[in-house]
Order: sequence, then C-alpha cells, then structure tokens
Amino acid sequence: MTFCDFVAFKRSRPFVIKMPKIERIKKRHLLKKRDQRDLLEYIENTLATSVNLDSKARFEEGVIDDGSKIIILNDEIVFIEIEERLFPTLRALLQGIIDIPSVTVDMGAVKFVANGADIMRPGITEVDEGIEKDTIVSVIDERHGKPLAIGVSTLGTEELRAAESGKVIISKHYIGDDLWEYGKS
Repeated sequence: MTFCDFVAFKRSRPFVIKMPKIERIKKRHLLKKRDQRDLLEYIENTLATSVNLDSKARFEEGVIDDGSKIIILNDEIVFIEIEERLFPTLRALLQGIIDIPSVTVDMGAVKFVANGADIMRPGITEVDEGIEKDTIVSVIDERHGKPLAIGVSTLGTEELRAAESGKVIISKHYIGDDLWEYGKS
C-alpha cells in the first residue's frame, strides 16, 4: 500500500495523519439503481443533508490502492471513505452535489488550511448552525467563499463560537492533497 504521510505536531509529540495516495482506481464499476438509491439514502442520513443530482446521474464505485472505497460521478471522485466514514470531496461541494455545514476562515489561515493544517479557533470568522461534535464540515475562505478543506468538528456550533483557542476542526481532505490532484485535468 502507498500512503502520503502528513506529520502534524501536538505538544512536541508527532502523530501521523494518513491520506491515501491515489495512483490508480481499481475495481471500478457502475452501481445498480437500487444500490445507488441505498447509497444516496445512507449519505443523506449520515450527513443530514440532501444530495442534489440529476435523475439520470449514475454513480460508479471504485477502490483505490490502499483499499479505500470511492464514489465517482462523471469521472470525478465525489465521495471517499476515510477511517471507515464516507466523506464528500471538495469537488462534490464545488459541483453543488452536496451541501454540508461550514466554518469560514480568515485569509491569514488560508495558506495553512491549503497545506493540510487542522483549523485553529482564532482563524475562524463564521460558524454555520447545526454543527455537532464529530460532524463533517467544510472549511471556506472568507474572501471567495470557496471550500478549502473537509474536516471533522471537535465541537458543536455554540462551543465553536464560544471557544477562543485550540484545534477545532481536524482536516481530512484539502486543496492540494493527492485526492484533489488526482481530479485535476
């Protein structure tokens, strides 16, 4: 298996976040209509949002080199399994396939977020309603309103707003990682 290792430091003790390196997709196949319907229902229930697709859109399921499952639409990866959880990709957000709660970061945080850093509370300028602990959220820049990363919130909406410091979003997928680079044309 091939992995890109990103090392972050927490109190001088490093821990490793492993994002799969995507070199190729194997075992790619079109989902049956029933399986696609079940998948959409699962996504809507686990992310507490609706999926916006044309009725003729068809998902493909694939597996990448490390064994992670991916969901493909129009030759772009729109969902990926990370740590046994299905996450939307930035491309799914940009295409308007799915809308999840978000946090907005100031422009000073953008370069760090774009390099895979977890999101610290001082960099956040706005927090959407409906975020609970362990909710999958998008991280958006304040100037352009574009998603920069997908992560998992460590706090709920009110706690995020009340917090003054600390790591509050754990980054899982960001602009510039292997998943993003794979989808570039």
